[in-house]
Amino acid sequence: MKTIFSAIIFLAFGIVNAQQTEVDSADVKIEKYYNAGISDSLRAVYKAQVDHMNKYIAQDSVNSKAYLQRGIYYTQLGFMVDAIADYDKAIELDENESVAYFNRGLAKARFRYTYDACYDLKKALDLGIEQARAPYDYDCRLYKSQIEQEVATK
Repeated sequence: MKTIFSAIIFLAFGIVNAQQTEVDSADVKIEKYYNAGISDSLRAVYKAQVDHMNKYIAQDSVNSKAYLQRGIYYTQLGFMVDAIADYDKAIELDENESVAYFNRGLAKARFRYTYDACYDLKKALDLGIEQARAPYDYDCRLYKSQIEQEVATK
């Protein structure tokens, strides 16, 4: 009788807890996964910076540096798709934006080293970003000759 009563209490407690569980949105889940190492206060700072850059871009939508900076904040928050979109826009506005190529290459690499990521790293290297040399030389061996032929023909 005592075990039956204990089982009923245990089940009732489990049901109550299950009903109080909140489901995180997809953005919150992504943020928690990528940002396990940063504090809530730092995360709030990055979000505030994104909001600030949104306001700035609303006033000056042709400034490549603004998109680059917002992309960096998105990267810090773990929102790689948003970051890549901002790096794309920065490159569209200024095709010599070396940091945007480098950061976009690293962001794409988080989804695995693809041809596009390696191409961006090569472009960043050609534009003077020496930090791109190590990931390009090591991680892009598969695509290196193809990329170098393509760059030579342009």
